[in-house]
Amino acid sequence: MKRTLLLLAIMAIIAGPAFGAVAGTAHDLSAAEANGEVCVFCHTPHAASPSIPLWNHTLSTASYTAYDSPTMDAVDNNNWTGGDGNVSALCMSCHDGTVGLGSLVNPGPGGPPTNAGTPMGAVAANLGTDLTNDHPVAFTYNAALQTADGELVDPTTLTGAVRLFGAGGDQVECASCHDPHNNVNVPFLVTSNTGSALCTTCHIK
Repeated sequence: MKRTLLLLAIMAIIAGPAFGAVAGTAHDLSAAEANGEVCVFCHTPHAASPSIPLWNHTLSTASYTAYDSPTMDAVDNNNWTGGDGNVSALCMSCHDGTVGLGSLVNPGPGGPPTNAGTPMGAVAANLGTDLTNDHPVAFTYNAALQTADGELVDPTTLTGAVRLFGAGGDQVECASCHDPHNNVNVPFLVTSNTGSALCTTCHIK
């Protein structure tokens, strides 16, 4: 028994630094919630919409102006609905500044948070609905795009922190580069961008 407990303690010490947490980060909105819940602003075990990933925040109905460029070969899929696997729609339900931060599908026993009607303020995290100066998301990154672009890494080699989403596992979304649960690499990057390491995961430069 002692040996098992010792092994678990060692594993916890080793694994600890590798995992981040929402508490204490910019995604911790618990001060506005009666019971001090951290997770409720994004997730609920009951009445979630969409059911994956147990989403609890009211989705935005805004239309977005996506990034475009004469040299861009990717095409915006215009699939900005949270129910179709577009995780960017989930992110934008807070970050486009049109929905209250505490506007929840299931407020829980604590009732609606005090910031239920307060949208993201005039800060960098408020992206707005004009995304023409932001990295494109909601597009397909596959072998055809790699060939057309000529300066992209083979998407089948993306086995590290950068992930692709959607039913076909080929969609670039906000969460391809950002991990909302881990702010070890500010601002919530999936890995360090020292020396443009994050950028060069996909881009050959």
